[in-house]
Amino acid sequence: MNTTGLVRRSGIAVNGNKIDLRPGASYQVGIVQFSHGEGIAQVLCDELIALGHTPVCLSSSVIPNEVDVVFSFGPYGNFLSVPSQLASMPVERRPTFVHWNTEGLPDLRLAWRLMSTMGTCRSWMGRLADSDNRWVRFLASEPPLSWINARMFRFRYVGDYYYAHRRGWMDVFADSSTIYARLHAKHGLPTIFAPWGATPRWYDNLKLERDIDVLWMGKRATKRRHNLLNRVRSELQAHGVQVHVADGVENPFIFGEERTQFLNRAKITLNLTRTWYDDNFSRFAMACPNRSLVVSEPLLPHCPYYEPGIHYVSAPTEILAETILYYLEHEEERLRIAENAYELVTTVLTFQNSIKTIMDAVSRA
Repeated sequence: MNTTGLVRRSGIAVNGNKIDLRPGASYQVGIVQFSHGEGIAQVLCDELIALGHTPVCLSSSVIPNEVDVVFSFGPYGNFLSVPSQLASMPVERRPTFVHWNTEGLPDLRLAWRLMSTMGTCRSWMGRLADSDNRWVRFLASEPPLSWINARMFRFRYVGDYYYAHRRGWMDVFADSSTIYARLHAKHGLPTIFAPWGATPRWYDNLKLERDIDVLWMGKRATKRRHNLLNRVRSELQAHGVQVHVADGVENPFIFGEERTQFLNRAKITLNLTRTWYDDNFSRFAMACPNRSLVVSEPLLPHCPYYEPGIHYVSAPTEILAETILYYLEHEEERLRIAENAYELVTTVLTFQNSIKTIMDAVSRA
């Protein structure tokens, strides 16, 4: 019998010898990938190796017996497919399950009772669609359930997390937002705060000319962000400032080394959120270590490490263009803030530190 799961979870080997479960112990960690070549999975592997662990990339449909920990993130697919599969394994061989949530909650103006109720219902409908019973799946594939199952994903994630917690499937749960982490903890789901940080795969000092005034990268996603981007861009163009828009429509999305090159060329990276309450600090972890100044609309303190005026520039949407013009003209101030941000994300707010926080919690679990 494979005893890896028993050894890691109980701290006692078959022969009765103790093993080290203190923070810093080494684990074989299965990284769940919902798509081939998932960029975050690659970064997780890098940082786990640096911390002394052994990562193994997994398909969400196959969990091998020999891993000590199963680590999922996102989610970018059917979240419950992983913990439900682990729950079917014998206890003595079951790995510790950890999930790092990087997806936002539904509208924070909603009362928790309403958000929770809608999440519970949406999770239930999602489980119907994934049922082993073909007649139940058929029922879920017909309107109105099919219409709902194609929407309201944030509600489903909330419902799925609490469903997994109630069934005892969630060993460690982390969130990239301190606001969301506190809200979950308040309502009975123990959550640790593990923010997005910089990782060496995402930055380099290429010593390129900063010949791009303003860079926008990512999906427009919502009408709000689409309109705001167009307005700021139009106001900047009226002053002769060009904005490079890498939105997958006007110009291709940028990833990997190409993204690093663009960020090394961009004086300013513009940050706009899909909704007023979103956690959008993941963009900072790419721009700041490449010394591109982030100019953003006001953000909630999802990641309190970042201080406006110290590590980035915050301005109301009405004067975003005016603010960008100011920092384009005042290079010394721009470089000072960009350097502060660089120091923060390469020494304190790193991806590795966040993964270490999560893996230390795994040891304690």
